[in-house]
Amino acid sequence: MLNNKYPSTVLMKNFTLLLIVLLFSSAVFAQVYEKQIGMRLGVTSGISGKVIKDDRTAIEGALGFRDGGIQLFVLLESYHPIIKTNTVHWMLYYGGGGHVGYIDGYNKVQRWSNTAGYYWEEQRIAGPIIGIDAVFGTDYTFHKVPITFSIEFKPFLELQSFQKVKVNFWDFGFGIAYRFKNN
Repeated sequence: MLNNKYPSTVLMKNFTLLLIVLLFSSAVFAQVYEKQIGMRLGVTSGISGKVIKDDRTAIEGALGFRDGGIQLFVLLESYHPIIKTNTVHWMLYYGGGGHVGYIDGYNKVQRWSNTAGYYWEEQRIAGPIIGIDAVFGTDYTFHKVPITFSIEFKPFLELQSFQKVKVNFWDFGFGIAYRFKNN
């Protein structure tokens, strides 16, 4: 058995390889697939890749950066048209998934003091994390240019360092992606 000092590095390499295979695998059974690669800016920022099948279902993988660490995300999303014509492609999506990774930062914790009342204290947290995610968003795809803009809300619940549970309802993000169409 190998003594790997950094097991999270092996996990990240395996996930990155899986993401690349999913993004660039060929379409089968004459279904329409759209592949996107882009970036997300928000509480969790990073790069993402998405495969959308028949404008209804998508699987998204992302490498995100937050709290001085790195996280790998996988989300399954359901797509529904808001406006879909030959010139306008505006979709609503929602779904869920999970993430694993590492953080090295601070959490704000509300404390009580008899003299000062409630106050915020920063608590250092470093270590592995595992969590579940939800996602609600909308994206707009330009007709003549292969660019998609998105706005999304991605709340999550995670176990930090196998000791503390953290819930974040405020992970809003903006994204831009380049799309590849495979008919």
